[in-house]
Amino acid sequence: MEGLSGIGYHTPAMKAPAVRIAATALLVAGAYYVGANIGFILRFPPATPSVMWPPNAILTATLLLASPRRWWIYLLAAFPAHLAAELGALPASLVLALFVTNCSEALLAAVGVRWFSDAPTRFDTLRRVTVFIVAAVLLAPFLSSFLDAAAVTALQGEPYWVVWRTRFVSNVLTGLALVPAIVTLVTLGGGWIRQAPWRRHAEAAVLALALITVGIVNFAGPFEGLGAIPGAPVTPLAFLLPFLLWAGVRFGPGGASLAFLGTALIAIWAATHARGPFIDLPLAESVVALQLFLTIVAVPLLCLAALIEERGRAQEALRERLSFEELLARLSRAFVHLPGHAIDGAIETWLQRLGQFLGLDRITIRRFSADGQTLAVSHSWAAPQSQPVPLIVARRDLPWAVRRLHEEQPVVFTRPDDLPDDSVLDRAWFRRTGIRSGLILPLVGRRVFGSLAFFAIAAERAWPEELVQRLRLVAEVFASSLARQEAEDALRASEVMKSAILSSLSSSVAVLDFEGRVIAVNENWTRFACRPGAWDAHAGLGISYLEACRLAAREGVAHAAEALEGINAVLDRSRPIFVLEYGQGDRWFAMSAVPLDRPEGGAVVSCTDVTERKRIELDAQRSRQELAHFTRVSTMGELTASLAHELNQPLTGILANAQAARRYLDASPPDLGEVQEILGDIIEDDKRAAEVIQRLRDLLRKGESQQIPLDLNAVVRDVAKLVSSDAVIRNVTLTLALDPDLPVVNGDRVQLQQVILNLLINGMEAMAESGGDERPLVVRTECTEAKGVHVFVQDAGPGLRSGTQELVFEPFYTTKAAGMGMGLAIVRSIIEAHEGAIWAVNNPTGGATFHFTLPGPGERTA
Repeated sequence: MEGLSGIGYHTPAMKAPAVRIAATALLVAGAYYVGANIGFILRFPPATPSVMWPPNAILTATLLLASPRRWWIYLLAAFPAHLAAELGALPASLVLALFVTNCSEALLAAVGVRWFSDAPTRFDTLRRVTVFIVAAVLLAPFLSSFLDAAAVTALQGEPYWVVWRTRFVSNVLTGLALVPAIVTLVTLGGGWIRQAPWRRHAEAAVLALALITVGIVNFAGPFEGLGAIPGAPVTPLAFLLPFLLWAGVRFGPGGASLAFLGTALIAIWAATHARGPFIDLPLAESVVALQLFLTIVAVPLLCLAALIEERGRAQEALRERLSFEELLARLSRAFVHLPGHAIDGAIETWLQRLGQFLGLDRITIRRFSADGQTLAVSHSWAAPQSQPVPLIVARRDLPWAVRRLHEEQPVVFTRPDDLPDDSVLDRAWFRRTGIRSGLILPLVGRRVFGSLAFFAIAAERAWPEELVQRLRLVAEVFASSLARQEAEDALRASEVMKSAILSSLSSSVAVLDFEGRVIAVNENWTRFACRPGAWDAHAGLGISYLEACRLAAREGVAHAAEALEGINAVLDRSRPIFVLEYGQGDRWFAMSAVPLDRPEGGAVVSCTDVTERKRIELDAQRSRQELAHFTRVSTMGELTASLAHELNQPLTGILANAQAARRYLDASPPDLGEVQEILGDIIEDDKRAAEVIQRLRDLLRKGESQQIPLDLNAVVRDVAKLVSSDAVIRNVTLTLALDPDLPVVNGDRVQLQQVILNLLINGMEAMAESGGDERPLVVRTECTEAKGVHVFVQDAGPGLRSGTQELVFEPFYTTKAAGMGMGLAIVRSIIEAHEGAIWAVNNPTGGATFHFTLPGPGERTA
C-alpha cells in the first residue's frame, strides 16, 4: 500500500522570516474572504447560517498549521476580510459578534487537537482522526454555536434552537470536509506533486475524473432515471462508495478527505439547484438530510482511511525496521574482526550502502582537530550530482552545532529555519552550502572525537525519533571501529617508539610481567647478562628473572637475595621503587626496579655500569677528606696559643713538682710522704698533657671515615676543652647546655669534632669582629621528635647579612679578609654525608645561631 502520507511530513518553520509570515497572513485573509462569500452563496434564506461555512474551517486549519505564538497574527489578518465580506449583508453588530464566534470555534478546535493529539497536522492514525473529530468537528462547533445562536437570535430575531442546530450541523460538515483537505494540501501537496511517480499522478487523475462523473450523475443528473435499474437504491452512496474507498485505500486520509470534499461540493451545488436525491423533501428538511448524509459518509470514511494508513505504516515501519536491523547486523559483523588498516575502506563502502538505503544525498564522517576548533572530513559518500560540502569546517561556522556535539547531543533539522534562535551562524552555513535537511550525530569514544552527518540536499526530509535512535546505533558502530583503529595505530606507534627507546638506552633494560617473567629486553641487556658472575646471566626473553635471582641466591652470589626481595616488593606494589648498588669484581653496578604502569602489573628493571662514577665519587671523597684534614690542621695552627697554654700548664706543674721532690729527697732524712704526694701530682699533670695530645692526634688523624655509635655530648665536651684557653684569650664565655638524655648517633668522631670546632671558631671570630665586651658562646644539644639529635651554636656577633643564610655554606664564599670560604662548606658536606641537615638563622637579640641535626640509628636509609 502506498499513500499520500507516505511521502513524509514537513511541519511549518518555527522561526519563519517576516516576509513569509506577512505572505501567509495575506493568504489567510484572502481565503477567509473567499470562504465567507462561498458561505453566503450556500445559504438558504431566510435562515442566517449556511449549509457549509468555510471561514471557520479555514481558521481552524490555519491555527493547526501555525505556531501558537503567531495565532494572533492570523486571526487579526482575517478580521478585515470578515468585515469586507459581511458588512454589506449583515448588521455591523452581528458581524462583530459572528467574528468572535468564528474565532472561538477555531481556537477551541486548535487547542483541543493540540492538547490531545501527538501530531495536530496528521490524520494517519485512528487515534489522531478520533481526536480531530471529537475536538475540532464536534466539541468546538457544539460549544461555539451557543454564543452564535444567541447573537443571531438577539439581533435577527430568528428561533434560537433552529439557528443553533443549523450552525452546528453546518460547521460539523464544513470541518469534516475542509480542515483535513486544507492541512493535507499544505503539508503534502507540493512534495507529492514533485516526488510521486507519473503512475500515481495518472491514477489520481483517473480517480478524480471518475468521482466527479459519478457525483454529477448521482447528484446533478436525472436521478429519476436510475429507477430503470431493478432494485436501484434511493441513495447514491452505493455508486459513490467504491470511489471513496479507492481514494482512502490508495491515497490515505489525505486522498479520502479531498475525495469527500469534491463529493460534498458537488452534492451541495446540486442541492442549491434543486437536484439530487433529496429534492422530494421540503427545502429545510432536504438541507438537513444532505448535511447528515455527508457527515455520516465522512466520519467512517476518514476513520477507515486512517486505520488502513496506520496499518500500512505499521507494516512499512516493521519492514523498514527489519531491513535496517539486518543492515545494522551486517554492518556490525563487517567490523568485528576487521584489521585496523582495512577499516577506512570498509567505512567508505558502508557509507555508500547507508546513503542508498536511506535515500540521502551525502554522508560524512568528520574528525575534530587536536584543539577542537575544526572538523575535517575523514570519510564521505555523496550521491551522483550531489552538491559538494566543505572538507574542513571551522568552529566559528557551526558554533551551536559543535557545542551540541561536545555535549554528546544530536543536531536535527528538517530545514535550517527549524534550528533555535542562538544558531544564527549555523543556519547561515547550512543555507550557504545548500543543505536542506540534516542529522549530525556525535562520535564518542573516551571523548567526542568527531561526527557522523546525514544530509539531504535535493529535497527536505523529516527525521523521526525512531530513525534518529537507529542511526545512533550506526554512529556507535563507526565510533567503536574508529576508536579501535586509533588504538591499534597508537599501539603500533607505541611499539615502534618503545623499541627505539629501548635500543637507544645505554643501560641494560628488561621488562617483566606481573609474575616476574621477562617479556622485553634491549640489546644492552643481552650483552650485560653475559658478563662473568652475573646472577641474571640466563634471564632472557620468556625466562623468570625472579627464578634466576633465586638460584643465584642459593649459590651464594652476593646481593642476589637482596635483589630478589626488592623486585618482588615492586611487583606486588608494596614498594614504589627499588635501588641497589653493588660491586662485582673490579666493577660497580646500579640496579633499579620501578612498577610498570598498566592494569595487569609488571616492572621495569634496569642495570647500569657505574664503575666510572664510583671512581669519581671515591676520588671526590678522598679530595674532601684531604681538604677537611687540611682545614683541621689550619684550625690547629690558629689555636697554637691556646694549645701551648693547655700543654704548658701540666708541663710546668710536672717541672715544679719534680724540683720539689728532689729537694725533699736531698733532705736528711728525706720526707717520703711529701715525695709520694708530689709523684701523684706529676702523674695527674702527665695525664692532662696526654689527653691534650690525644685530642690533637684524633683531630689531626688522617684516614678512612669510621661510622661508630657516639655520645655527641662527649664529642662537644672534648672540642670545648680544646678551645677553652682560646676562648679565654678571646674574652669569650663558652657555655655548654647539653641534654643528658641525648640518644646515641652513628657517625665519624673526627668529622663531627671538626664540625663543632669549625662552628665554635666561626662564632668566636664573629664576636671578635663585633667589638662588644660580652661575648657569650652557647652550645646546646637536645633530642628531636624523630629520636635524632639537634645541636645549636649561638653567638652574639653581628649576625648574617640578609640573603646570605644559604650562601655561607657555599664553597669559597667568605666575609673574612683572609678567609678561604671552605670551613662552612666542609661542615655542610660532613653533615649531609651523615644524612643530616644544617642551616643558620639570625637571633632576634643579635648574633646568629647555626643548627644541625643528625638522625638516630633507626632513621638512616638503607
